[in-house]
Parts: sequence; C-alpha cells; structure tokens
Amino acid sequence: MDFDSILNILNRNKYRKLPASAAHNLVMDMTVRQQIFKRINHRTLPKQAAVLALIYPNAQQQAQMVFILRKTYKGHHSGQISFPGGKREVFDADLKATALRETQEEVGLPSKLITIKKQLSPIFIPISNFEVQPFLGICNQTPDFKLDPVEVENILEFPFAQILYNPLVSINHTYFGQSYTLKAFQVNQYKIWGATAMILSEIVQLFK
Repeated sequence: MDFDSILNILNRNKYRKLPASAAHNLVMDMTVRQQIFKRINHRTLPKQAAVLALIYPNAQQQAQMVFILRKTYKGHHSGQISFPGGKREVFDADLKATALRETQEEVGLPSKLITIKKQLSPIFIPISNFEVQPFLGICNQTPDFKLDPVEVENILEFPFAQILYNPLVSINHTYFGQSYTLKAFQVNQYKIWGATAMILSEIVQLFK
C-alpha cells in the first residue's frame, strides 16, 4: 500500500468517530478482560502513559509501521512487541509530548519529523495500572531509526498492508495460572497481542 494512499485516507477520516471498545473487543472481549483482571484492585490512580503508532514511507514509497521489541526484564511487559512510548514525566506538557519524546528516545526519530494525525481511544492496562493514550502519526520521509540499547531489544518495521489485510489469529496466553484464548496480529514470525493489538485493531477499523 503506497504512502500517499494512506495520507489520503487519513485526511478523509480526520473527523471520523473512533470505534473504541468495538474495535478493542475484536482482540480481547471486555467480558474476558474483566474475568482475567477481576483479582486486581489497585489502591492508587492509574499512571499516565502515551504511545505513538507511526506510519511512514520506505524507499519504495510503501507505507510502513514501526514497533519495538522490549528488553527482557523483571516486569509485566518484558519482551513484548509494542509501539514506541512510555510513562508521562512531570516535564511533559501533555501526553502528546510524552509520545513524541519517548519515540525520539526509543527509536531515535526527532519529534520535528512527526505529525500527529489523530488521538486514538485510551486503554487501561490493569496488570500494570497504566492508562495509555495512543496517537496515530506520520513521518513524510524514510526514517533513520536508532534504537535505545537500554530499553529496546530490536526495532521492527512491518508493511502496513500486512497489518491491514492479514486476519487476526488465535493465541493462548496465561494470566494468573489460567490459559485464555485471545486474538493477535501476526506479521511474519511475530505475534502482536495485548494492548498493542487493541490499539492496532482501532487503527485497522479506521482505515476500513
């Protein structure tokens, strides 16, 4: 799918209503989410975070989307595929600033090269008590990514058409000792699941 077509669709859908939970439920049904996380009762308000779903052209002017493979560490999101992003810091003017700053830190893309096209529906992640605000952005040139070796294991670049047109696949994931069947996006050998897949599902619905 060429990058100019993506821009045209984004411009046409600028004011389109977000599908929100209708899209999220295609990946992880709300009833299942409630069942999985019913034991979690946080005593503090959710922490704020933001991520950036970035679309850009490759050398052949085909639309790409970038993800990061997180480092393995002692934490809930160890080794997962996600969008660039992270926790809001006190010096961030807003969550858009958080998404841009974290993207620059994690994949080395300067904020000045990014245009935010749409604010997507927020997602609460019970297991880590984060309220995540996703943004959909574009870069009009082929980026020269440079990963942060502290936080990022690898930078993954996928053709956007594969995300848009590949059907969701079923996966099994264990929460608190019990296995659940969820949906995921599969691109090549990688499976994208969880909150990242829920955000992707909303993006796909916007384009369809």
